[in-house]
Amino acid sequence: MVIKDSVIYLIGELLSKLVPFLLLPYLSHKLGSEGYGLLSYYQTYLALFVIIIGLSQEGAVARYFYFYGKRALNNIVNTGYIYTSFIGGVIIVICYILNSEILIYVAVSAIFQSFINVQLVIRQCYRNAISYVAIQLSLALSLGVFTVLFLEFSDSFLVKKYILALVSSYILVWIISYIIYSKQILKRKYICSRYKLYFKYLLTFGFPLIFHQTSLFLKGQLDRLFIYHQFNEFDLGLYSMGFQISFVFSVLVHSLSKATLPYFYEGLKIKNINIKRIQKWVIISLLFIPLPSFIVYFIPKEFFSWLLGPDFYNVKYYISLFLITNSLSVPYLLLVNYLFYYAQNKLISCTSIFSTIIYILVLVIVLQLNDIEYIPYSGIAGAIANILLLYFITARLGMEK
Repeated sequence: MVIKDSVIYLIGELLSKLVPFLLLPYLSHKLGSEGYGLLSYYQTYLALFVIIIGLSQEGAVARYFYFYGKRALNNIVNTGYIYTSFIGGVIIVICYILNSEILIYVAVSAIFQSFINVQLVIRQCYRNAISYVAIQLSLALSLGVFTVLFLEFSDSFLVKKYILALVSSYILVWIISYIIYSKQILKRKYICSRYKLYFKYLLTFGFPLIFHQTSLFLKGQLDRLFIYHQFNEFDLGLYSMGFQISFVFSVLVHSLSKATLPYFYEGLKIKNINIKRIQKWVIISLLFIPLPSFIVYFIPKEFFSWLLGPDFYNVKYYISLFLITNSLSVPYLLLVNYLFYYAQNKLISCTSIFSTIIYILVLVIVLQLNDIEYIPYSGIAGAIANILLLYFITARLGMEK
């Protein structure tokens, strides 16, 4: 059963990411390196808004399901949606005051992305792999359709129109998925007096993880802000495209993690998996970290220039370095999921903060060199620092358990 579900999750996740990946050549030729850099800049705000608006609700929903069952799960979901709508509305008002139309669209996109993330984790909790994949594929296909519709018939404001395509796909898919979800759940009366209890649960789980998510945001997005202001949109476009292509490997890793997570937790519960076994897997995974970058080394630059356009001739360099960073997510996920199972959210936040400090220090140092080619090394340094700290923490926690 685990193999069957894992294959379904993996295939679905890859297919859902295939459409955006196939859109990259289209976007790169339409936007060019400069336009793609501007899009990447606004995507940085999208990632930030999702952290603030989402409050790690998908994690809270999953933990509630596994620890307390499904009896009041819908009330947890609806409470989270109320929070998301309120905070999202506040952000929209702020963007309106700042007279930033694009950021308003970005905020709306973040709201519905958070909604969909919750719907996805519900399917995962019920081990409904087919429904999970259907949502992912619907989101990817609708994004592809809306992108072509919005960009093909206009040559102006292309970045804004791509963001509108993103918003449209999120809204459409969430409406359909929520209608299906609402017909299948056991509805319980939403008692206002229990609202505080549900909200307190979400805050207790999600608030400590804000620091964790913020540290991930800083490690994944801060460099783009510096590049945008210290260099230019062209350089940012080249840098971001390298990250985006290498992200395919990260999708593969996280797909496997999502697919096997329920069984990983089950193994911890029945003691088939322990920290010694996990750390053995970590050591083995470290041996294969350079392999993806080694493969890319043999791909000629002319291939990327043909695929993405002449602006992206030198993107291969960034792909190779970002693949190292993404490969380090394998040992990281093994260790951090162990801590998630034991609800060690504060420890996770502390390790993330520590690795973020290392990342920022290295980033500041390499920025002094005034050469964009050194910036990816800051991400590698932060990832290594995080893994080392998690390794020692989980070893200690394992002995205590």
